[in-house]
Amino acid sequence: MTESKEAAGKAASRVFKSEVSQNPGLVLLPGGRSPISFYKELAGDMLNWNEISIMATDDRVVPLDNVHSNTGMIQREFIDQINQSSKPQLIKIFPENELNTRDALAAIKQRLINNVPRIAVLGMGSDGHTAGIFSENNMEKYCYHFKQSYDPFERVTISMDIFLKIPRLIFLIFGKEKKEMLSKVLSAQSMEDNPPTIFLLKNGKGTKTIICDTQAAPDGFPIGETEIIV
Repeated sequence: MTESKEAAGKAASRVFKSEVSQNPGLVLLPGGRSPISFYKELAGDMLNWNEISIMATDDRVVPLDNVHSNTGMIQREFIDQINQSSKPQLIKIFPENELNTRDALAAIKQRLINNVPRIAVLGMGSDGHTAGIFSENNMEKYCYHFKQSYDPFERVTISMDIFLKIPRLIFLIFGKEKKEMLSKVLSAQSMEDNPPTIFLLKNGKGTKTIICDTQAAPDGFPIGETEIIV
């Protein structure tokens, strides 16, 4: 299965590299463990990173050196692994403690008002959430913070309204626990309460690509606009 993840990481890196070389600017990247093979491949690509800035799609309100920090993970697994003088700017804008949440939200909003990201790489939870968005019903235009009842951390995420406007969306989905939900997503199966991933795929203005490993790939799903790595 490791080979499958590596193949998916290479595919995601290839798609991302092609897009960002044509449309440099602000891009959004995910945290978590799933994108590590993608970051490994991407760090070895010789790109002109000077024209590219990076933000996490969402983050927990924790210090950067906390293992749960998405921004910190991107720093360690991607930025620090680029072996060339040209590196992208990592925008460390998400709050690291509850006291500066309000200022951070204002700074994120200001960053996004006139600067819709060019590309977003997204994951998906087994419940269909993506980028820290667990419901598409939040009406904030730029970003917001919240806390799940079961979660020890507050979270800050960029709003669905922004993701709907991004020209290029790349979903990177790994693991057998994602297979059932991804099958529903790709079959456009009607659900009583459509998860954010389905809502974004149906309503987003940009081009969307889904790349997954063999464990997450739905049985017999044909390769087409949606890229399935098996």
